[in-house]
Amino acid sequence: MDAALLAALAEPNRLRIVELLDAAPRPVGEIATTLHLRQPQVTKHLQTLEAADLVRGHALGRRRVYALRRARIRGLRDWAERIAVEHSSEDVLIRYERAVRAETRRLATDRGPRTVRVRRTVAARPDAVWAAWTDGTQVRRWWSPQHFHVVECAVDPVPGGELRIVLEEGDGTWHVARGRFNELRPFTRLAFELAPEDAQGHPMFRVAHTVRLDPSGDRTIVTLRARATDPHIEAAAALAGLRIGWEQTLDKLAAHLG
Repeated sequence: MDAALLAALAEPNRLRIVELLDAAPRPVGEIATTLHLRQPQVTKHLQTLEAADLVRGHALGRRRVYALRRARIRGLRDWAERIAVEHSSEDVLIRYERAVRAETRRLATDRGPRTVRVRRTVAARPDAVWAAWTDGTQVRRWWSPQHFHVVECAVDPVPGGELRIVLEEGDGTWHVARGRFNELRPFTRLAFELAPEDAQGHPMFRVAHTVRLDPSGDRTIVTLRARATDPHIEAAAALAGLRIGWEQTLDKLAAHLG
């Protein structure tokens, strides 16, 4: 969208001229009389609108009659319709904001466990899904919510092996979570711990995860359970994002394997 177009319409009198020309083409004098403006003022506004390609002046002898350029208006309509479409990320933002407020209130009196369960059906067999969880190269491609990406990871898929995920937001902020694998039953189940860290590198809470892989034809049902314990009083935002984060992350897993 051309900024000059929006700038031309931002001035109230120019907008009134456009609305007047919507009814019919008009000469400068008629526009000035109808809108109770001085003719030189109207001429200047029309020059601005003509420069923005919103109107066109037609020389008819000594008179000059102005009309709208409807194609330009249709372009504005198409642009407005495109950006008027709801975006899923905006709904998620509203959900997250509400969850943060609720978690902030809850932390004031309740430091008990929080449990989240998320399930997705993935268009891949369990062995392929298992590889996506246990291969560091694949983990980098999907293990993050929307608007984040993995910048570093350590994946050692043996009991007691290191698991570390470092995510980056669009503004360059890094989010580090460290933990380890606890249990691995190939193609069936894995369990791991992860603790998201604050800016000083201290764990905000600890999360025990279990992931179950159930075959369903050529697909796999992925069921994740995350149980957060020992939350810090200032961990509301991170705790509130646990469910939404895993929902989006498993969506990425499904897309990665699909």
